[in-house]
Amino acid sequence: MARPKKTDRPVEKNISLPQSVVVRVELELFSELEGKVPFGAWQRYIVRLVEADLAKREAKSS
Repeated sequence: MARPKKTDRPVEKNISLPQSVVVRVELELFSELEGKVPFGAWQRYIVRLVEADLAKREAKSS
């Protein structure tokens, strides 16, 4: 059975971050169980941060 298509389709964006920031985030996202940063952890982290920022900006403009 085919996987259903996402209604909110992902769009790929490429960004460059300072190495010091990447190291700090990866230490936070690292899974002892998997021995690495889990697949998709960066995406979930960034989406959560962007959504929180947008909500804050929307609340300010209201």
